[in-house]
Amino acid sequence: MTTNNLTNSTALEEPDVLEDLLNVTGDPGPEPTLPPHVATFLGEQLQAFYSHLMNEPVPDRFVQLLAQLDGKQGGQDGE
Repeated sequence: MTTNNLTNSTALEEPDVLEDLLNVTGDPGPEPTLPPHVATFLGEQLQAFYSHLMNEPVPDRFVQLLAQLDGKQGGQDGE
């Protein structure tokens, strides 16, 4: 009994797609590249999204942890 279920046909095609991405040795082929205008657009969107994070203050707990690490490294360097 055969059915025209999309999930069944998609599931059957997935291994073929994976095999197409791998070369004879099983290593992935060359990295896919984006068209330059797409890469530029994505870069601008990421910069806009994360720019506010660069202006946020470092949480006090992180400052304390960094100070502890600096103290431990200063002790090791002096030996």
